[in-house]
Amino acid sequence: MSAASASSPRGLALFDFDKTLSDRDTLFDFHSLHFGRSRVYAWALGHIPSLLGCPLGWSHRGELKEHFLSHFWKGVPYEEFARAARNYSLEDMPRIVRPHALKVLEEHLQRGDRVLVISASIKEWLEPWCLARGVEQVLATEMELREGVLSGVLATPNCRGPEKVRRLRELLNPEEYSPIYAYGDSDGDREMLALADHPVYRWRSGS
Repeated sequence: MSAASASSPRGLALFDFDKTLSDRDTLFDFHSLHFGRSRVYAWALGHIPSLLGCPLGWSHRGELKEHFLSHFWKGVPYEEFARAARNYSLEDMPRIVRPHALKVLEEHLQRGDRVLVISASIKEWLEPWCLARGVEQVLATEMELREGVLSGVLATPNCRGPEKVRRLRELLNPEEYSPIYAYGDSDGDREMLALADHPVYRWRSGS
């Protein structure tokens, strides 16, 4: 789908990242590359009931994500984590970005729309790629620091569902923009898509 012509006032384009701009989940992709697939799969095998319960609402996604991140990063200096996340973002993440999605994002930028990425993934491994591409701001889940060390808990709520809209409204007033475009792929994007004049739920096959 190509973005439509601009109108005045300024347009707003909201993108989910995982499986919308990318073709896979960056949480597992990043950790599999950094720590090795065997270590990530070992964690997953030990949490199969919780992982299977997430789509059914039996498990809390935010708590499970916090447990996963704590397992790998609790007690690690922030500088070490940020360096690994930035390297992944700039060197590895481009290979998983959907060409069609990137084309649509660039169309919005060329037209002068305000472009934001709003994602449940962690800000440190999304922001470098997004800012380099011209995205104005990334609203994402953030990890807590204590004296420069990762504590193992989240500093913000998991940025999905209603939290995406709450974070957006904390930053700006959507009613001041027209038209509004939103791109997502899951029920965690439903509230964000509902804001849009032009919601796109999942790309067409092969995009």
